[in-house]
Amino acid sequence: MSQNAENELNGPVAFVNIFTLKPGKLDEFIALQKINLGRSIGNVPGWRGSRLHRSIDGNTAIMISTFDTVADHKRVHQTQGFADHIAKVGPLIESAVPGYYQVVHEVTQA
Repeated sequence: MSQNAENELNGPVAFVNIFTLKPGKLDEFIALQKINLGRSIGNVPGWRGSRLHRSIDGNTAIMISTFDTVADHKRVHQTQGFADHIAKVGPLIESAVPGYYQVVHEVTQA
């Protein structure tokens, strides 16, 4: 396995999902996501946290979740809790564009 392929499996890794919501469904989507994230604290091994952003125009939301590894994120998708959550939010989503990312540079201001 190449070094790049190996790094893709190791973390930390950010899972970024850009959601386009059906008209008028953004607020409902955000409310359900916030509930699900609240339930995840301390209950999802390898999950470091998430940030949920809404677009100013009210059409999209971006979720950036950080995990120790890609495997930790994929494991979440195999749970009944995740399946139940998708059953609730799925009908609100027009499309989703997911992807894994790793930090290559960071600048912060204190």
